[in-house]
Amino acid sequence: MKNSIYHFIGDFSSQLEELALRVEALLWDQPQAAMTQARLFGELLVNMIFEQENMSEVYPLKLVEKINRLYRHDVIQDDIYKKLEFLRKNGNIASHKVLEMDQEVAKEAHRAIFDLGVWYSEVYVSHTFSAPRYELPSKQNQDLDVMKQWMDAYIKETQARISEIEEQLSQLKEEKKQHPVVKEKRISTQNRAKNRIVPLERFQSTFENANFIYRNLSKKAAEFQFENFKTGYVYLLDNVTPTIVIHPWLVEQTKLFGEVEIKPTRSTALRKFPRPDEDGQLKSNYGYPFTFQTKGELEVLLQRIAEEYESKYIIK
Repeated sequence: MKNSIYHFIGDFSSQLEELALRVEALLWDQPQAAMTQARLFGELLVNMIFEQENMSEVYPLKLVEKINRLYRHDVIQDDIYKKLEFLRKNGNIASHKVLEMDQEVAKEAHRAIFDLGVWYSEVYVSHTFSAPRYELPSKQNQDLDVMKQWMDAYIKETQARISEIEEQLSQLKEEKKQHPVVKEKRISTQNRAKNRIVPLERFQSTFENANFIYRNLSKKAAEFQFENFKTGYVYLLDNVTPTIVIHPWLVEQTKLFGEVEIKPTRSTALRKFPRPDEDGQLKSNYGYPFTFQTKGELEVLLQRIAEEYESKYIIK
């Protein structure tokens, strides 16, 4: 699984990544087991969306009820609804069917998981997210003749399931017209990224208490500098999950936070950070992101950063 296309999912949920990797591991040899894991992926993702949208449950809802509720409230659109329903329906079949699940169904679920992960990353994690290129994991010694024997039957079954989902979606649309949901005006998920703002007012005092001086504000980030240290810049991003980005020097040279694996992020908003030269071309400024939830967690992060600067005698 070293080269799995699913590793980006781990950036926002290790549990979802684990389920996705299980699907990939079981895909070729145990498609039925792969589908049961795919259904669990869909269920966990739906629960995460409910949390992001603060959609409380007066009483426990079934998965199908949750998916329908997300659609009725315009949290998800037709394509995401279809993918979630595909995982739910076929996952249920895999859990109760004695005969082996068609491998093509599992392959389609593999793609659906990828698309759902990309959608969640773009809507709830970062509007600058760049999705990897989709591809199926390779399998050696595939017997194409065997695959052709059941391909026609699979196509018929899949078309029937898709038709069922389409019919269910049409019924939901009709229900929405007849019984519109009364709700407060909200920003659609497609436009949410465009309307994000840096949570400066919420966290500025925490930065200042840690001796990080406010320097600049752009649409994507607020810039702070630790006292007057030359490389002491930290950026507060406009991500849904509160995120700071620290200077590459702290990670690459001093090995700060070396106990965790961190992937760099790139943005022109990180204007005081270096721009790497790749193949003779300067790329966007880059740094290393860290997420937090509370002011207390941010305070701990800033304290570790400040201590590192003070201990290394960096020229001011």
